[in-house]
Amino acid sequence: MNYSALEEHIENIRKEVGVPYLDVVCYKEHKEIFRYLSGESTTGKEQLYMYSCGKPITVASALRLVEIGKLSLEDKVCFYLPEIKNAFIINNNGEKEYVGETMTVRHLFTMTAGFTHDIYKPPVLQLIKESQGKATLRDFIPKFIETPLAFAPGEKYMYGINHDILAAVIEVVTGKKFSEYVKEEIFDPLRMKFSRFDNGEENMADVYWADENGGVRRIVEDKFLILTPAYESGGAGLASTVEDYIRFADALACGGIAANGYQVLSKEMLQQLTSEQLKDISISNNFACVQGGDYGYGLGVRIRQKPTDWGLNRGEFGWDGAAGSYVMMDPENKVSIFIGLHLRNWPVAFMGKHLQIVEKMYKVLRLSQ
Repeated sequence: MNYSALEEHIENIRKEVGVPYLDVVCYKEHKEIFRYLSGESTTGKEQLYMYSCGKPITVASALRLVEIGKLSLEDKVCFYLPEIKNAFIINNNGEKEYVGETMTVRHLFTMTAGFTHDIYKPPVLQLIKESQGKATLRDFIPKFIETPLAFAPGEKYMYGINHDILAAVIEVVTGKKFSEYVKEEIFDPLRMKFSRFDNGEENMADVYWADENGGVRRIVEDKFLILTPAYESGGAGLASTVEDYIRFADALACGGIAANGYQVLSKEMLQQLTSEQLKDISISNNFACVQGGDYGYGLGVRIRQKPTDWGLNRGEFGWDGAAGSYVMMDPENKVSIFIGLHLRNWPVAFMGKHLQIVEKMYKVLRLSQ
């Protein structure tokens, strides 16, 4: 295959945006068919803060528990985290109304539980200070609900810390730290040797910030949404490499089975993962996907609802992260693509460019058939 035009396109995007690191890899049916690293003083083996690209791994980890009957989407969250019973809203009369007992595990998967990302409130800040950085994910759960939810569980969609709460549920079900469970169930079997949720730092790539005026500058990463070194975030805490992550993506694109035969998810669980979940609350749903308006939302992933005229099928799914990394999985063609980027505030400089790269990749694939 001739990938020269695609490589030139990636190179031009990197130079246009001004970011020093852009890494693109594509697998088809367990085989790497394309890899291009554009960057200065990079090896392609650097670890990246994946942020929300960790969500698909978190939900896959949880669905493994659903598959063996240790967890149900309809379970009440307070069964595992009793303090959730005290979650409340402020109703139309301005009164406190307790709604925690109505929150289910499904609400966490679908971001319809009422949690937001506005978590740096007095109870949370106080715990951060008093614990001297030692407070764990479980320690923060009671603090999150000392202030009201944005809405009653199930009323609407709102992007928030739901997958962190899901990680806490996983800890209760398994009796293990979230990072340990994911390592045993996902990372080790897929040979993802440089992936972690434990907030360790090793060979991390430099992080950059896209300014509103078009500039890009290096920043000291503040571990956005990682409240303490002991806080293991299922929604934002993944550190990984491009080479590691594509192994997970390839498995999900190929029916849930990895190249080495390890079954990450059964076909039934994969179907649940990629089934539209928000249609019943569409009237009040505020879901918006930065990759465009042709997507719905499943159990923690975007799901393409309409095919493109250049070959991207209905049912393609994935997500992206706060530093610009992006994953897509196309089960019909058994194609997966991962784009490694380390640019915070990336939408001001990179909006739409992920799909541009995917489109050019698909045109190469189509011409080669």
